[in-house]
Amino acid sequence: MKWSSTALFHEQLRLMLMAGLPIADAVRQAGQTAGGWYAEQAGKWSAELGRGQSLSAMMTASGCRAFDIALVRAGENSGHLPELCADIALHYRHAMSLRNMVIGRLIYPIFLIHMTLVAAAFPLVFMFGWSAWWFLNGLLMFWSLLLIVMIGWRTTGSATKARWALGWGIGSVVWPLLAANTCSVLRAGLSAGMLAPDALELSAGACGNSVLGERLSRAGRELRQGQLGDVTAALNASGLPVLVIDLCRSGEKSGKLDDTLGHATTAMRESFRMRSEWLARIVCGAIYTAAMAAAAATVICFFIGYMGLITQAIDDAG
Repeated sequence: MKWSSTALFHEQLRLMLMAGLPIADAVRQAGQTAGGWYAEQAGKWSAELGRGQSLSAMMTASGCRAFDIALVRAGENSGHLPELCADIALHYRHAMSLRNMVIGRLIYPIFLIHMTLVAAAFPLVFMFGWSAWWFLNGLLMFWSLLLIVMIGWRTTGSATKARWALGWGIGSVVWPLLAANTCSVLRAGLSAGMLAPDALELSAGACGNSVLGERLSRAGRELRQGQLGDVTAALNASGLPVLVIDLCRSGEKSGKLDDTLGHATTAMRESFRMRSEWLARIVCGAIYTAAMAAAAATVICFFIGYMGLITQAIDDAG
């Protein structure tokens, strides 16, 4: 399921529902517009919806993402499905924009890495007589290293990845995204009339991190049992950022928790965008520095080689 298809499907579904179409017809037309995987599923979903099944149940059976399912389920229960479809589409549009920004910033540095690895082989080949294969050896080592990292990441267990995502360094970038997902789903659940512990359980499965999900589930149980006083205490016990805690506290005191959770979602998404952009800048800066150092080393090697040839020529002449 591509992000673009997911965003387009929910955008079209929102428009169809706002136009007054029955949900079965709206799903069919939205799937046809989105194309791809959604076009294949829309016909089956539409038929099941006509038999009284829920869209969230169909999405669960088809293996859709937990975040999408949670918001659709909340929308079905609250009668605000069009609005929450818009939230899903916004989520993926934001993700696509961020991905394109990061890729755009890294294209030139990656090209620079390739040029640097090729240039670094010139002194070895022309000055020291090494094999011409060294023009490719640097590139092969670079891509082999990337392949090893990718294989290592894929073979690492999901629980280990979840802990790494919350750890120092990576966590400073990832936490705002997880907090945004949590606040978005929690807001949807509360708007649907769910009790706070149930809304926390809903957000636990859709936050995007199993470790945080366990914390939210535990906080939901403790809130149900009276061990925690309110939603703010539950989120604080789960370790969410201070900004989210402060907004929720003010929202519960003012009776506008729904609005403050919306503000928290927006703030955390923006924080994630800014931190990702800064991370891309740091990576690019590190690559530029390494490339300049390699270029300087290449020039020095050429200079040393030529000085050696000149010295040898003088000695031979003498």
